[in-house]
Amino acid sequence: MTRRAPWMKTIVFLLGALWLLSGIAWADPTTPQIMNFLSTGDTGESRTFTTGETFAMFATYFDSNLACVGVPPVLLQMLFFNLEGQLLFTCTTDTPTCELDSIEFDVGSKYRTIFGIFEPGALAPGAYDPYVLVRDCTNVNIFVLRGQTIRLITP
Repeated sequence: MTRRAPWMKTIVFLLGALWLLSGIAWADPTTPQIMNFLSTGDTGESRTFTTGETFAMFATYFDSNLACVGVPPVLLQMLFFNLEGQLLFTCTTDTPTCELDSIEFDVGSKYRTIFGIFEPGALAPGAYDPYVLVRDCTNVNIFVLRGQTIRLITP
């Protein structure tokens, strides 16, 4: 077990809450890709956090490639740009200040849920435009998801 193993129960709970709150039509590939952020203890979407709190990101994407059903992506990367478009921070699946992973939404589903957990201090105070870069299991198709601007403030 890693030191973040207790977070997995929280992730599952928050994913359920997110699903209930978002009204996502999971079976419809025309549904837009969705990215939401939650702070610890929140039950709803938030876009402002303090630098001293842990917060989480949840996203969903649809991969139409039949070869990738049930297979995790080759690459997951979270990118944070400032409002001027400069890349300031990246998060992959093995970074000390954040953790990024994905799970299959349901057996045989072409949807995957991506989640990220960001430790206190992972991002400096400021406004960020978040993106998630996904390379499917074939390492050929690339998906880019864009989230709404988030803000981090000092406590």
